[in-house]
Amino acid sequence: MREKGEVYGTVNSHPAGKEINGPAMSYSLKMDQLDDKNTSRESSPACEDVPQIEEEDDKEDYSICSLFPGHAARKERIQSLFKGRDLGKLLKKVVISLLAVLYVIYFISVLIIHSDVQEANYWCDGDGFLILITIIFGTGLFYYKVVKVVWGEFLYQHVILFLSKIFNMVFRYRFISWGSYFVLVLIAVIFVIVDSWHEPHRLISLFGIVVLLLFGFVFSTAPRKVRWRHVAWGMALQFILGVVILRWPLGRSVFRCAGDKVSAFLAFTDEGSGFVFGKIVKEDHIFAFQVLSVILFFSFCIQILYYYGVMQWVVLKLGWFLQITIGTTACESVNAAANIFLGQTEAPLLIKPYLPDMTKSELHAVMTGGFATIAGSVLAAYISFKVDASHLLSASVMSAPAALAFAKLFYPETKQTKTSFKDIRITQGGEANLLHAAMVGVTNAIPLVANIAANLIAFYAFISFCSSILNWGCTLVGVGKDVCTLESVFGWIFMPLAWVMGVEWSQCGLVGELIGLKTIVNEFVAYSKLRDMKEAGLLTKRAEIIATYALCGFSNISSIGINLGGFGAMAPSRRADLAKVVVRAMIAGSCACFLTACIAGTLVRDDFVTVTSNATLNAI
Repeated sequence: MREKGEVYGTVNSHPAGKEINGPAMSYSLKMDQLDDKNTSRESSPACEDVPQIEEEDDKEDYSICSLFPGHAARKERIQSLFKGRDLGKLLKKVVISLLAVLYVIYFISVLIIHSDVQEANYWCDGDGFLILITIIFGTGLFYYKVVKVVWGEFLYQHVILFLSKIFNMVFRYRFISWGSYFVLVLIAVIFVIVDSWHEPHRLISLFGIVVLLLFGFVFSTAPRKVRWRHVAWGMALQFILGVVILRWPLGRSVFRCAGDKVSAFLAFTDEGSGFVFGKIVKEDHIFAFQVLSVILFFSFCIQILYYYGVMQWVVLKLGWFLQITIGTTACESVNAAANIFLGQTEAPLLIKPYLPDMTKSELHAVMTGGFATIAGSVLAAYISFKVDASHLLSASVMSAPAALAFAKLFYPETKQTKTSFKDIRITQGGEANLLHAAMVGVTNAIPLVANIAANLIAFYAFISFCSSILNWGCTLVGVGKDVCTLESVFGWIFMPLAWVMGVEWSQCGLVGELIGLKTIVNEFVAYSKLRDMKEAGLLTKRAEIIATYALCGFSNISSIGINLGGFGAMAPSRRADLAKVVVRAMIAGSCACFLTACIAGTLVRDDFVTVTSNATLNAI
């Protein structure tokens, strides 16, 4: 019922077609197709003369300039003048320079002219937002066009390699490694204890982190082989991200602004769906026409970013950062970074050529990353459920290092990896142009939207059916009506888990119900139920925040089949190994989501909850 369903169904029926249209088409597939075309062209005598005719036609000039007398002579003089130069590149540089000059003029005008927009929120809506964007892009251009070109090799040879050599030399001693891990843990614990001195209930979430990590160690496949660098750095990154997002005023403002921008961006979907469906979108707010349309628009935009290579660049840089910090392998790191934006069977397409050579631990980590996160397209749908966009964005980011940390705790590496970061090559999509890419994005989202709608209809009906049977059975023994339902059973089972994550005991039944729905059914149904609870005023703001983080992942039973189908199509030779690790990966993904919820419960202060609640009410 998500992008997994989309990729899975397509991979089984038309594997080549999916990769051609999808954002992560492999280089080898494109080369095979080119070879096939060349082979067929060589083997067919009837086609030998066609390219020659087309080339001769291409040499003729049929432009409007050819109507003027003397055009051919002028064209030859211009070509001789620029002989040996690439006119296309020269024209591109001229256009870019002209656009840069126009932007500088516009930027200066914005700074000089005063407007009413900057009165409300200078750094998020006014001139400050444009200043930040300009600084970020300007710094990036300066680094890649000046620093990296001029001093890149020198910095790599004399600074990066030197620091790397010192780091490896120091941390090869066991007592130094363990001492650094102990210091990191001690600093985090002291910070939490001091910070929650007047709010001791937040320490329950800290206890939940210990319980989940202890669970992962006890049931690990090889406790003696656990590399604690993976666990320590993964949890440290998650904690640092939590502090930046939830406690640092600047970080909190940045993510709140990002959430508002994403929500405003996705709200433009109503213009398109309103034009097609009319008032049932803007007035009646019908779910199928308002919420599901967001997925189409988001997929449309993401595919355009893939066409220009933006998403590939972001994924590679994030993957590199995760590798040098947590220490996981190249494929594990790149996949974890991709899972922030993509679904659990779309992200592995980026590392598809390496799946057959991966160890079981690497396969487990790759699958865990998919279970612990959600795709960008369904993230957009959850935002339309009135779930706080900033918390959804932060949960998606925080769960990436948590997934790697818990995966390496639950299924440690016992063999040598066969891939390195320099082996990873991600190519751009094979679309003809921007319009083709946009069309492919919308087309790929259609099965996903249909899958979500069909699953919601079936699962809601099934839940109601099961609840009716349970209710009937309970009424026969004298229990009140509507006391025994499937949701209430889930609430009772998962109440202890909700409590160790930091939820008040009076709210644990409701949050446990959401966790049960997410695990047994899917997170879409769970977030829909969370929206209903919010509207009914059943949850406190703290319970709502913790539940938002705990539900933010694809770790449910139905995703097991989707994973096996998708990964089995990408690596048929590893189907037996995939079947052995997929259940553990689902459990590890769930625990990673719960760890993120525990971090949020540990860091969220009561006054922040009150401020967030008031801001949400004002926004609504």
